[in-house]
Amino acid sequence: MSSNSSAIAIVKPSAAKYAQLGFLKIAESACRQHGDKVWIGEEKAAVLLLAGARHIRFFLENESSFHKELENGTSVRRLLLGQSLITAREGEEWYLARKLTAPLVNPKSVLLKQGTQLSAQWLVEALQAPEKNSVQEICLQWALMCVAHGFAGSTLDPMQLDSLINHFRKIYLQLIIAERTEDYAVLSQHPALTAFREELESMIGPLITGDGGGNVDMLQRFCQALDINAHPQERERAISLLLGNLIASVDNTGIALLWCLTHLSQHPHYQDQVREESRHGTRDMASAIVKESLRLTPVTAFFERTTLGPLEIDGAVVPAGTKVLFSPWLIHRDASYWPEPLSFRPERFLEGRKIAREHFVPFSVGKRNCVGMALALDQLTTAIETLCSQCHFVLAPSTAPAALTPLYGLNVMPRGAICFTLESVGKVTQHECIA
Repeated sequence: MSSNSSAIAIVKPSAAKYAQLGFLKIAESACRQHGDKVWIGEEKAAVLLLAGARHIRFFLENESSFHKELENGTSVRRLLLGQSLITAREGEEWYLARKLTAPLVNPKSVLLKQGTQLSAQWLVEALQAPEKNSVQEICLQWALMCVAHGFAGSTLDPMQLDSLINHFRKIYLQLIIAERTEDYAVLSQHPALTAFREELESMIGPLITGDGGGNVDMLQRFCQALDINAHPQERERAISLLLGNLIASVDNTGIALLWCLTHLSQHPHYQDQVREESRHGTRDMASAIVKESLRLTPVTAFFERTTLGPLEIDGAVVPAGTKVLFSPWLIHRDASYWPEPLSFRPERFLEGRKIAREHFVPFSVGKRNCVGMALALDQLTTAIETLCSQCHFVLAPSTAPAALTPLYGLNVMPRGAICFTLESVGKVTQHECIA
């Protein structure tokens, strides 16, 4: 931190504060007290939080001056996913990953479109089931079903993929804790990681043939593009790319659906509008509901970059190597950009008003924005339209208000159990399910 950049306010939360409030609340409090530009943390480990829309504009205009920090390639996510789209550093490997993935997450893809439609109907049936189920788990299962066939073909059962993803989450959290005391070389030999790699290879490895035959799923396309028959060393890259896309498509999209349902359950009159539009073959309101939910509760609260050289930001010079956090969460909840920002008003996205690019960034921005953005929006919109056409649901009285507050971890999710009371349209059955 240079002397000039020290003119920016700095907040140094104690470990107890982090444990009590979490980083999201600390960031919100820091911005309330000091404005939308503030250092958070101790001197050498401080990150610069930039929470204004002008900072997004600055980033887009100067994107070449930032890069995605991976701590020299030693991040836990990189260790787990290898040269995947999510963790790849700038350069040849990232451009290759992006080039291979982008065409395969098109919502118009036959396999993915089929998965989106079938999983939406499955969601309705799962929520209508009389037994009490976890809505969070249902949402994650729905997200996996949307892409399972299109990503890995029909050979793997979705339950097998679900087991693999749950194992990934468990190992990721385990390695994050171990990272505090172990160096990268030791982590690479961690017994839990070895077990995970064995599971990954035993499950996905047999699906790799290299020729693809008549298949058009993501894994086979990766194998064809990387020509693993001629270059067997690319086999691991194909597996890592598939896993990286699976993780991103399930966790973020599943939790985004959970937030959509949570908001919609508290404003059931919008369900009637979706139902009426669906009868006429349109889904503008369903799409607006999804976008408003992503505005109010973006599952990605922050995205991080690192400055490649000294940069002047708002008149202050920040040095090279500065970790910078941009915040969709704080921008989306800023009254300067959104009237009544804490109110759920899908009409914002129907009024014909052009929304500035820097005011709505639920999928990040720039060349490293979410490659599956269009697919996720289509999946969520289809799910909302299908559910509202067949069900009416409200937030159950048994839901504690505290459960609705956000918990920031791998992504932003509701803090506690959420209960919905569902009633099938045109039927008298009613039951409650639990998130």
